[in-house]
Amino acid sequence: MADFIKDLFLGLSYSSIGIVTALPVVWANFSGAVNMTLAPFSSVNTIVTLGLLLTYTSAFGQYSLRDFFVCVLIAFLFHVGRLSVYLENEDKRFRVLFLSLGYTKKEYVVLYLLKRSIKRNMASLLTCWGLFSTVFVVNRVSSGHELSKLLIGTLLIILGFTSASLDRKE
Repeated sequence: MADFIKDLFLGLSYSSIGIVTALPVVWANFSGAVNMTLAPFSSVNTIVTLGLLLTYTSAFGQYSLRDFFVCVLIAFLFHVGRLSVYLENEDKRFRVLFLSLGYTKKEYVVLYLLKRSIKRNMASLLTCWGLFSTVFVVNRVSSGHELSKLLIGTLLIILGFTSASLDRKE
């Protein structure tokens, strides 16, 4: 039971650190402080994240300092991908309306996008926590099946990127 609690805590920690590092990047982009495209991150969906986690933790483990940084990077990519897709959809829909009403872009980001994205941020945090915790528990329960987990993880990565490229709107 202690190992299960440890896995849940690790999953929550990685997900929390990932969203805390992703939010400033996403908000800097949408507020206009930084001019960069977040479109490549949209291909890191739930299936890709699950595949990356399963492949990495099966091959290398999950409890060393290196594993900490890799898992935080995976969580960061997941959160940036999820939040950027959501905010780009919201941005395309309502930006013209807000700007035509006399609001500045900064007011639009704070008054509209920030309020609308709070639920999405919580959903992203919980989804990522669930992914991490599930993979950690599966690795603990199915030890000795590393080759199978590597193959499944690789297949999930391929399927996730394929799915993301097919869903992408041009």
